Formats: sequence, structure tokens, C-alpha cells
Amino acid sequence: MIYDVIIIGGGPAGLMSASVFEENQLNYLLLEKNDKVGKKILLTGGKKCNVTNNLSNDQFIQALNVKHKRFLYKALSEFGPKEIINYFKQQGLELVLQENFKYFPKTMKSASVLEVFLNQINRERIKFNHGVKSIERMGDNYLIKTSNDAFMSKNVIISTGSNAYPTTGSSGDGLAFAKKLDMKTIPFSPAETYVYSKQVVSQYGDFQGVSFNTTLKIVGSKKTFEGGLLFTHFGLSGPLILHASELFHEHITHEGSLKVSIILSELSKEEVINQFNEAVDKNELLLKTLEQVTTKKVSKRIMEDLNLSNLKLKEISKKDLNKLIAYLTDFQVEIDRVEDKEKAFVNAGGIDTKELDPSTFESRKHQGLYFVGETVDLQGPIGGFNITIALTTSRLASYSIVKKINR
Repeated sequence: MIYDVIIIGGGPAGLMSASVFEENQLNYLLLEKNDKVGKKILLTGGKKCNVTNNLSNDQFIQALNVKHKRFLYKALSEFGPKEIINYFKQQGLELVLQENFKYFPKTMKSASVLEVFLNQINRERIKFNHGVKSIERMGDNYLIKTSNDAFMSKNVIISTGSNAYPTTGSSGDGLAFAKKLDMKTIPFSPAETYVYSKQVVSQYGDFQGVSFNTTLKIVGSKKTFEGGLLFTHFGLSGPLILHASELFHEHITHEGSLKVSIILSELSKEEVINQFNEAVDKNELLLKTLEQVTTKKVSKRIMEDLNLSNLKLKEISKKDLNKLIAYLTDFQVEIDRVEDKEKAFVNAGGIDTKELDPSTFESRKHQGLYFVGETVDLQGPIGGFNITIALTTSRLASYSIVKKINR
């Protein structure tokens, strides 16, 4: 039998493709290396699954962590965040806005998202425990070999993801397939992960568990990040760090070292200065003011490090007050390394977009071969970007195949 299309990989991209082919009655097959599909869906967003966000298509594109941002424009114009929200609503799952930005299933369970796809797909179309070993061009078709079988298809969608979350079976097989077909690829690197700092571990162990919604900047650079930051037993984590980690990795790779400056408060530098100026005028005690600006742990440590007593602020020298404000607003930390790509939530890299047609995500060299989702060098920060990319690229590629088959 020669299938119309074979999908390799049962993550969000592969499942979206399968639902399109099911609806349009194509003769398709989904090959999944695990004994279940959607393992990464179940883990994402703290098992709540941040499906998308409330950005316009233009805002979405500008937020991407890649130089070739416009490559995604066609896909988003067909099926962007608004269309994704409506799609799930039509399938009986309402998405709700959280934090004025992220959309989650109303159930706050990632299993609800997976269920939407499984309800649309004929389970007999899925071959479990079928890890693909090779893809070969055979005339106008493709021969796909697994560890225990072989299949022929007119078209192939590769939605194997990156090598992030390897426990889900995600090992970045798509890059290996592409290389064997002489397609240019960009090696995977960590894009959403935490960072290690010996300085934090050895000198600031008492900060463990301290968290802020704050601002961080790379020392010697104008690049700044805002969001939640957490001091941990190994270094730093939190949404801000996950967002910045890709740039951290690039900086360490090219510069050999990285130092960041953190505001140890949820206030801006200007607000911290104003708070202390007002407290001086009111002649308040140092500890009371510190604890209004930062946490008790940080307040205690600052007073110890600067050898300050709990005096009234008017009794503290201007020099010591400036040191205190500098400690709070320019707390510098050396980052030793970013967590390995295998333990990252998302990886950068993938198929070079120059190899693909942005209107279909079909290979320019190999007709009938498509790459979608995290297999492609397209990724964004945390906040529903990467699942949106998976869904929009796979849907675009899938409908391109439907049109071709029905011609």
C-alpha cells in the first residue's frame, strides 16, 4: 500500500496533522516511537499546557528568538493565536486567559488538550512503538523503515521535535533524516532552561527559595529581561531565566563567560531610590525600609554584608546608603553554564528555514517532504509560543498536502 501521507512523530504538530488528514479523509499513517502519543503535551506548562497567547500575529513574530522571524508569517496568517483559540472552542475546549497573556485550557489540565486531538483521530491510523530508522526517496514516493516494518508514502511530514525532553522520546531524529538528504541544519542548543552559578551556590546559599518579578541585564550589554526569577540550590531559574537562557548560552559560547546584574526587588531602580529618599525624610529604621523593598532574607544579608546596624536612615552615611542601593539594584552574578539541551524545555536550532518553502513548509530539494514544529529552526520564549508554532506550521503543511492530493 502507498499512503497519501505518513506523519513521523505524535507530538502536538503530528497530532494536528493527523486531525486535518482525518477530517479530509486522506489515507494517512502516524508513526510514533513511544507506546503513547502526546507525552510532551502532558508535561508542558506545568502539566496545564499553555496553548497560545493573546498577541497579534505581528507582535508574535517580533517576539521570536530568531533572525528569520518573517518566515512564519504565512503560517500565522492562516492559523494564528486567534484561530487556535477558536479551533479548540469548536472542539469543545474553552481556553482561558491567565496573567493577561497566556491561554490555558479551562480545565487547567494538559490532558484536555491531548483529548481534543485524540477525539478526532482514528486510533487505527497510529502505529505505536514504531521508531523510524530511515527515510529514502523511491521514485515519486518515500520508503520509511522502522525497527520492525516498512511503509511507502507519497508525502511525509516530519514532526519529531528537538532533543529537549528526551524522556518523552524526543531525540531530534528529524535533523538526522535531513542531513542524510543533504539538507542544511542548525545544531540544537538549549533555549528554555535554568542556569548554574557557583557564586550563588557558594556565597548566597541563604538566598535559596527567594523569588522576585524583577529585571535582569547582561553586564556590558544593553540587553535586559523582565519576569519571575528564583534563586535555587544550583543557581537561577524562573520564567525570566528560561526566557533569557538561549541568549545566555550564545553569550557564554562566544565570550567564554557571562555576568548578569539583578535588581533584588520587584521595584525598579528608580522606585528603590525614591523609596529610600522618602524613608530618609520620614526618618524610618533601615530594616523596616529594606523589608518594604525586598525580602527578609535579602534584607538580613545586606545588613550583614555591609556591616550596617538597624539605625534610623538619617543616621546612615550617604556612602553607606549608596552602597546599599547599589547592592539592591546592581547585584552581579557570574553564570557558569546553561543546563544541557537534553534537559531544556525547548531547544533552538533545527532545519535551516532556507531549506523550506514558507508557504507550505515543504523541502525545496525534496518534493513531498515536510518539516514542522520544533524540528524547524523556529522558536520563541515561554508563553505558548512553541506550541503555537507547532500547531500553525503543521496545519499549514497538512492543508498544502490536502490541496495537492485533491487536485
